[in-house]
Amino acid sequence: MLTRRSLRRNLALGICLPITLFSLFVIHQKRDIVFSEHSVQSVENAHFSRSKRLTNLDQFTIISNDAQRLHAQYQDPYNQMSYAVPFVNNFNNQRQIFPFPPIQHRLNPVIETKTLERFVHLDLKGAAPKLDYYKQLFPFLKQLGATGLLIEYEDMFPFTGHLSIIKHGFAYSKNDVEQILQLAKTNDLKVMPLLQVYGHLEYVLKLKEFMHLREDRRYPQVITPCLEESYKLLFEMIDQMLSLHPTIPYLHMGCDEVYYRLVHPQCVNLNFRDEADLFIRHVTRVAKYVKSKRPDIKLFIWHDMISQLINSGSSNTTELIDLVIPMVWTYVDDVNPWFDDGFWMRFSMFHEVWVASSFKGSSGEITTMSYIGHHQRNQQTWLETMYTASTRHRVNFTGIAVTGWSRYDHMLSLCEFLPSSIPSLAYALQTIVYGRINHVQNTTIGRTLLGCDRVPFWEKPIDSIYISCTFPGHEMYEMMYQHDAVLHQYDETMSFVRLYVTDLHLRQNYIHYKRSQECLQRLYYLEEQMLYFIDSFQRTCSQFFTADIAPEWLQTYFMKKFKEVQSRVNFIERALKNQSAWSQRPISNNTSPIVIKRRNYTINNLL
Repeated sequence: MLTRRSLRRNLALGICLPITLFSLFVIHQKRDIVFSEHSVQSVENAHFSRSKRLTNLDQFTIISNDAQRLHAQYQDPYNQMSYAVPFVNNFNNQRQIFPFPPIQHRLNPVIETKTLERFVHLDLKGAAPKLDYYKQLFPFLKQLGATGLLIEYEDMFPFTGHLSIIKHGFAYSKNDVEQILQLAKTNDLKVMPLLQVYGHLEYVLKLKEFMHLREDRRYPQVITPCLEESYKLLFEMIDQMLSLHPTIPYLHMGCDEVYYRLVHPQCVNLNFRDEADLFIRHVTRVAKYVKSKRPDIKLFIWHDMISQLINSGSSNTTELIDLVIPMVWTYVDDVNPWFDDGFWMRFSMFHEVWVASSFKGSSGEITTMSYIGHHQRNQQTWLETMYTASTRHRVNFTGIAVTGWSRYDHMLSLCEFLPSSIPSLAYALQTIVYGRINHVQNTTIGRTLLGCDRVPFWEKPIDSIYISCTFPGHEMYEMMYQHDAVLHQYDETMSFVRLYVTDLHLRQNYIHYKRSQECLQRLYYLEEQMLYFIDSFQRTCSQFFTADIAPEWLQTYFMKKFKEVQSRVNFIERALKNQSAWSQRPISNNTSPIVIKRRNYTINNLL
């Protein structure tokens, strides 16, 4: 009997144990789904951020952040896939974002990319590189798969004559531009200059000499088409641009985000039917002028104003269709839902269409680092969207411009640097070349092309990380990681100091002696680290940029924190030296109610 029982038990174990083990293995493989706590409705640990380049939608990004899960994943970052590394959402999307699957699992069809032009945008209105950097950069861009450059000079162009007042104090010379063009030609990179002819003319209209040409006298963004003098200015700028670019096949005329129309008093004297008629007549006139100089040149404008015209029911777009090529831009994580079928049906009327993705400058007005994830997803989903639009609506896509904005506009702060954003650009270009990035390509790009000692992070890591690479501009990339490390130390130190040295202590010279000593010890070390970073950052910046860039960047992102540290150090040193006795409470001059005088303003003060 015992023998039979043992046999039955062993038989049951032999059958059940493999089934149990297999079930546990399947559950382990699907653990992210089975045990997921990140339902769409759960937003307790969400971060919200707004989107780059103004649009009409007002939605938010939701990215959940479970600290324990992230910490568990982060134990061995060297062996992690880059998209599995814990992250803090620092980028814009304007849409609710759900957890993305690993990149190799995105198997949606993409457009054939072999014949597409792949242009890299150089936005020179902020932190324009020195010529020596282009000598390193252009061969690398060719290696990554770029076929051309979209160069937005703004005030870095060497305008001459009475237009010389427009140019930056460190603007490129004529010889500099000729060298840039020669370097591009040597590396088989076509050149498309971008010269704004309607909106985003802040660098011109901010000057008192041209302020009378503003569409709205308060704002220097938009030039008025209602004055003949505006065309004299624009045509002379075009003449100088064409003169210095004698063989270019393309010219981009901008024309995006034209916020003010039919505002200038002179507009009432002209026979414009509406704002759409004004826009079309202005763009048509400028385009025809360029064509009169260079009949074979292809002219581009951003798509957003054309889209508004078509949506408003304007039918007078026939001339534009024959004159310009629209460049459709958006920099969101998932492009697929951004444009509907109706949009692509309307734009299929154009003989060809380009699109614009981004590799930097679309993650917030004050952002220091371009992490790969957001920009690669933007590029990947653009390829998917282009496939859908080309197959459903026969949109003739012929090129992609990967944009890299240095400022959101001329008046705003510097955002990410070009040299430190090369990893993001590399992944964007390689996504276009291959259609998607899998595990092997991810490793090849990070380790071989970029020459990094680890695969670059796709999202911002929670902890301080150091990375070493060899690509052109790696020094600036590594410096940004040093910046993150110093800020991490700043946050830790100041969170401790603020517990014991508050604003009230500063105002009343009333301290906790022992705790202040502890704070001072920590602050000394932090101050030394911050001083070291300032020196290192300025030395690194001098390799790539003119003398004005390092001070501007430090004043934007760093000096306020450094001054706070110095202020706390000075106060504690002084207090420890002078304070040996403390007055009785209540503290003097601290018994009167706080009275705040309300500001007297009306809406007219804001207009």
